[in-house]
Amino acid sequence: MRVMETALSADVLALMEASGLPTKDLRAGRPITCLAASLNGELLGCVGYESSRGVVLLRSLAIQPMLQGRGLGRQLVVELERHAKAAGGRTVFLLTTTAAPFFEQLGYERVARDAAPGFIAASTQFSELCPGSAQLMMRRL
Repeated sequence: MRVMETALSADVLALMEASGLPTKDLRAGRPITCLAASLNGELLGCVGYESSRGVVLLRSLAIQPMLQGRGLGRQLVVELERHAKAAGGRTVFLLTTTAAPFFEQLGYERVARDAAPGFIAASTQFSELCPGSAQLMMRRL
């Protein structure tokens, strides 16, 4: 298996949508950096992020259902953090309605939504796509 930067393909968008993740802004052309895990050309999982001035918004971690619980999500998040840090990222934020315990195991902390930096608060994900009940989490790189 290998993890590499990839285009936001129809397969990647389909996996995100099948996982219940919002893609409306991505389908409209919002740019994100996308990493995908694949084996023999088959998409196993993906994760995307946006960044500005050292602030990173992790979004759209999706794993094929048959592979969930086997460490692939953890591997993709670690690779995203490495990739984002190499590009100048210092702090990663994310919004989740269901995966806070998973991200806490990876060192993310819950933070108040009103503590979101301007880049995060202005994102479509924060302001439109995720409900107000979504938990904001962060981790310093």
